Amino acid sequence: MNDSLASTLVLCDLDNLLLGEDGNLTQVVRDVLQLFSSRGGRLTVFSQRSPRAVRSILGSVRLAAPALVCGGTMAYHYADGNRVPLCSFAQQQELFACLPDTPGVGVAVQMQDGTTRVLRMSNALERHLRQEWTPYLLANAADIHPEQVLRVLLYQDSKSVPLISLAEKAIGDRVALLGERIAPDTLVLTPKRISGREMLDTVCTMAQVGAEQVLALAGGQPMLELVQAVEHSAVAADAPAELRLAAGQVTLTDAAGGAAVEVLYRMVRAAEKSV
Repeated sequence: MNDSLASTLVLCDLDNLLLGEDGNLTQVVRDVLQLFSSRGGRLTVFSQRSPRAVRSILGSVRLAAPALVCGGTMAYHYADGNRVPLCSFAQQQELFACLPDTPGVGVAVQMQDGTTRVLRMSNALERHLRQEWTPYLLANAADIHPEQVLRVLLYQDSKSVPLISLAEKAIGDRVALLGERIAPDTLVLTPKRISGREMLDTVCTMAQVGAEQVLALAGGQPMLELVQAVEHSAVAADAPAELRLAAGQVTLTDAAGGAAVEVLYRMVRAAEKSV
């Protein structure tokens, strides 16, 4: 094991930096992750996906620390199943009785047990489940325990579906929620804002590492606050401008061109030269 690699925990953007067009790890990424791990490198991931979807994508790739899943609303340690949810809908009991019930709108919830429950299927939701390798269960809103819910995801089948206005009309002022577009056809509802510092501190506490030992490797806007919270960071050449400005370094390659591979391989080479 190389101590210089083992002393750094890389928190990598799974969705934007490690996946190919088919939503799976590319072979070159798998090879570099194996090389990085064999040299003592430590890696974990950030993802919008559920723990089960992340596990199905990673396959034999082992993470050295808890992953931030469901958009950072939960830290999940695959080694022992330990999990720390950073939010829940325990105080929003009324929400699940008033979610949009409209043709062309899909509704799913990400749960603390790692599952995705589908309350209303739609074409867009079915497409996302398939593309993101997400196992799911069909469920009724009445059977959902709000205190176990991390996020509510709404999907629109076409641009003509006024998703935001439908959600506002259905929910009204009954519950206070935060809404965020994470894709052109996807709106996420959460009960509170979770800061990048809170996500970082949770992972560091569970992994027993200092924040100064974490390198955030990002490609998408959702990791902006994490990049701002750490001392060491790198982002893809085609990352959003705000992300590039916040990062300690910008890669020569873009996300699809192998930005993560560039950083991880460079770390391996630097560690070998230091021996």
